[in-house]
Amino acid sequence: MGSWEQRTEKKRPGFRFWLTCRLLQGLGLVLCSAVLGRALYLQVLDSARWREIHIGQAQSVVDVPVYRGKIVDRRGHDMALSIKSPCLFADGTLVSDPKAVAERVAAIVGESAARVEEKLRQNKKFIRLRRGLSLEEVRQVQALNLPGVNIAPEWRRFYPFRHAGAHVVGFVGIDGVGLEGIEKAYDGLLRQSPRSTTAFRDGGRRKIWLRETPPPVPEERYGLQLALDGYLQSLCEQALQKAVEKHQAAAGQVILMDPETFEILALAVWPTFDPNTYSMHQPAEWRNRAIADAFEPGSSFKTFLLAAVLDVRTAKPEDRIFCENGRIQVASHTIRDVHPHGWLTVAEVLKYSSNIGALKLAEGLGAERFYRYLDGLGFGKKTGVDLPGEVSGMLRPLASWRPIDLAVTAFGQGIAVTNMQLTGAVAAIANGGVLKTPKVAKAVVGPQGRVVKVLGQDEGRRVLAPATAAKMRELMQGVVEPGGTGTKAALAQYTTAGKTGTAQVVEPGSRHYSADKYTSVFVGFAPVNRPRLVLSVVIHEPQPEHYGGVVAAPVFRDVMEKALPYLGVLPDKKPQELPPTVRMVSTASGETAAEGSPMAPAEDGLVLVPDLHGLSLKAAVSLLKESGLGVTPLGRGRVVRQQPAGGVWVPKGSAVKIQLEEVS
Repeated sequence: MGSWEQRTEKKRPGFRFWLTCRLLQGLGLVLCSAVLGRALYLQVLDSARWREIHIGQAQSVVDVPVYRGKIVDRRGHDMALSIKSPCLFADGTLVSDPKAVAERVAAIVGESAARVEEKLRQNKKFIRLRRGLSLEEVRQVQALNLPGVNIAPEWRRFYPFRHAGAHVVGFVGIDGVGLEGIEKAYDGLLRQSPRSTTAFRDGGRRKIWLRETPPPVPEERYGLQLALDGYLQSLCEQALQKAVEKHQAAAGQVILMDPETFEILALAVWPTFDPNTYSMHQPAEWRNRAIADAFEPGSSFKTFLLAAVLDVRTAKPEDRIFCENGRIQVASHTIRDVHPHGWLTVAEVLKYSSNIGALKLAEGLGAERFYRYLDGLGFGKKTGVDLPGEVSGMLRPLASWRPIDLAVTAFGQGIAVTNMQLTGAVAAIANGGVLKTPKVAKAVVGPQGRVVKVLGQDEGRRVLAPATAAKMRELMQGVVEPGGTGTKAALAQYTTAGKTGTAQVVEPGSRHYSADKYTSVFVGFAPVNRPRLVLSVVIHEPQPEHYGGVVAAPVFRDVMEKALPYLGVLPDKKPQELPPTVRMVSTASGETAAEGSPMAPAEDGLVLVPDLHGLSLKAAVSLLKESGLGVTPLGRGRVVRQQPAGGVWVPKGSAVKIQLEEVS
């Protein structure tokens, strides 16, 4: 027994060790299971949250500026662009002493130190203090080296043409939102907006960029190419300003349109403004009068009366009408002609602008048919031009017409039209009878100027028979020929057609016409058989002369004499029909013949030199090539001088010397 007890005593320590190991193993298994379970929970069940935490620690979202797209004219010249502009801002969470900082930057900000301090005490990460710092002001801020005060780049709008085309291009507000013109009409396409991207961060929370993903750079939004031509726009504005100042007028408008496409090549309004400093001008000066102001068109409206008469054949151009020797009574109203006439043909009613003749033609046409044609030509409703602020004018419902309304509407009273409506209706006559929607924007362009999308143009709708439109072009040509009311619009080298208008202005707040306020109108096109341009001129309240043929018609001539050669339109008057003042250049000597010299066509014919001023070398060469002319360039940049001058006849194949200079 003694030996057995000894063996038992020896075995007990081993059992305890074994038991301890088993307990430790069990505990380890439990701990491992817990760790594995926790890992499983974190990696699988709660992975989304932890992935978000990880990304937040290792990455950050960065806003990349996408600034407003350019607006260019049809030749690619910048009319509106975004330029980088330094902005002074503060991080309110990093400014420890707002009062001291405010005292040091107040002079740069241009506000009182108390006002700046009030801003700095806002607990915001970004507090804008001032936009548009100059380079000197940027250096001053950097020299201060104030914690929490920094310079950030912003983009502001710049308009290189300044006042030229201001009413078409418009402008944007301080927040970059379009407020007027094309800037407003296409704000959704052009507007700047940040693009978000992701950047990695190191332990110090600083952004780091990998070679495969370099730092993003600011991007430009899609831009717009306009139908406007910068040179033609300037040409129209200069001629309009000259007329307004010469006749001491209150305001004026000019629209230059392509009658085939209804593209607006120029739209000038005077007085104008500089969109770079729009806030320094009165809101009335921003208004695009060509679409926002309606006026009585006066005798220019006889054009559409005769178009309707000829289209329904209630009269023929050779039919004779007795014009009552200048005076007729309609109900209680007396209708007069400026110059008394007896018998006139229908064609002469338009040429001499007889109110009484128009009245009788309207009576023969009838109110219902006249109204239908006016409605079809677009009067009394918006044209749909892609500019904001258009009004519909005023064409009273047919049911409210009285006999006197038919009479006065025949010569452009009792109705109100916009210049855009007037231009479009005449363009329909010029193109053969099709009315379309006027367009200012031509195409969407990318940041590099590449056309992304051509903006569609509607096919239009026929409003006059082609034969009627052709006959109207012929009758309107008579208006600018000797004896007509529009002789001052006649062009030396192109056949011309048009119509004058002079209308009394209704005094505001009354139903009575002013005794000394008038609206002067001329609208026409050239060349007659294949019209390339339609131009309408409206001058408001000129003094003391007020007739459309005297005030507005010369503007038409001044613009067209340069615009048509610029576009490469060949004259349709034969050389022997040209006036003796037209000059010719001899290719033998290169010298200009004296005025009045006889013109002898060269063996291979004559061509007209286009006006090249303002064009690039590439554009000038292209235009001269189309005209059958050579070129001798000198310098770089844009054309500032040329020899021979635009509008001169030269033998085909002659070389034109052009001087180019960089234009700032």
